[in-house]
Amino acid sequence: MPAIEIVNRRKKRRSHDVPSLLDSLVDALPIPVLLLDATGVIRASNDTAAHICSVEGSLNGLPFAQVIADGDIVEQIRASIADRRLSKKSYNRGGHEIAWNVSVTPLSDVPDSESEHVSEREEQKFFLVIIEDIADQRRLEQVQRDFIANVSHELRTPLTSIRLLAETLEDIIDTDADKAQEFVEKIEIEAQNLTDMVSELLELSRIESGQLSMTFEPVEAEQLVREVMARMLPQAQRHRVALHTSISQGKALVRADSRQIARVLVNLVHNAIKFTPSGGTITIGTAPQDEQMQTFFVRDTGVGIRKEELSRIFERFYKADRARSKAGYIGPGGGGSGLGLAIASHVVELHHGRIFAESTPGAGSVFTFTLPKI
Repeated sequence: MPAIEIVNRRKKRRSHDVPSLLDSLVDALPIPVLLLDATGVIRASNDTAAHICSVEGSLNGLPFAQVIADGDIVEQIRASIADRRLSKKSYNRGGHEIAWNVSVTPLSDVPDSESEHVSEREEQKFFLVIIEDIADQRRLEQVQRDFIANVSHELRTPLTSIRLLAETLEDIIDTDADKAQEFVEKIEIEAQNLTDMVSELLELSRIESGQLSMTFEPVEAEQLVREVMARMLPQAQRHRVALHTSISQGKALVRADSRQIARVLVNLVHNAIKFTPSGGTITIGTAPQDEQMQTFFVRDTGVGIRKEELSRIFERFYKADRARSKAGYIGPGGGGSGLGLAIASHVVELHHGRIFAESTPGAGSVFTFTLPKI
């Protein structure tokens, strides 16, 4: 066989291999990809593209305008093919629910297996269409913007208070020692609020990034409740609120990180004390929910929470109606950062439990969470 014929056969075999290789590469991509010829017919595609186009089976051989429903995207692709130019555009549909980045890239000549002559193959023009779903990215960007705005707002409040208190202190420090001491104590409270907020921000960040280290072990539910009771009793007494326990008969063991669950209970009791008037009652309790789960609860006779707010109180930075925080219904330390319940919710979920609240304005609230029994 003449050498030139061998070379031509090898070239022809390689030209047949290129489309197959191209199909394999396109199929392997995790994002929707279409390879169009100059007439707009889809020559290669992947399953992801078929899925977003709501087409069962292969898209190959179909006109792109037949399978892409969004008219703006169709026009972008048509213009790129007509002008043989690169184009990139972003599309939002329904706020942040649907968002795409669409790029159309003219490619260097791709050999066509059906063309026998090099001159014919060189005339084949192709366009790579990549459709990238950026809805999650947009939502994340919005969450980040909201987070920064919330942090800025929450930090501004104690910082402003500290600045104003310091300015007033400067004016009276030489003339009224008792009043000056009072302002020093207020500055210390605001500084502690700031420290607590930063600590909670760091803790929430660790939880949401999966970096919170927990040690699960058998924990006696009754003992946990009694320990939290002893820890929080002095605070309740300072605010003239009665603190009781309600413990079901029998010892129940739960699988938990005792330190983290104690923190959840402490946070719930702390909130109850803040929003329960003097003379009110708070009860910390535990009882079996069923054979698999144990219930923990904190019940108070405080000001309560409006029904429309109950679904949001576990969101970070969310604070219920500030009427709950009026004088006489909240102790030193202010209304908190709005992070405690968000942290509690995350911790309970990491224990494969659930947390929820029930409340009647003017009559009190009950915060309940469940943990798996052993």
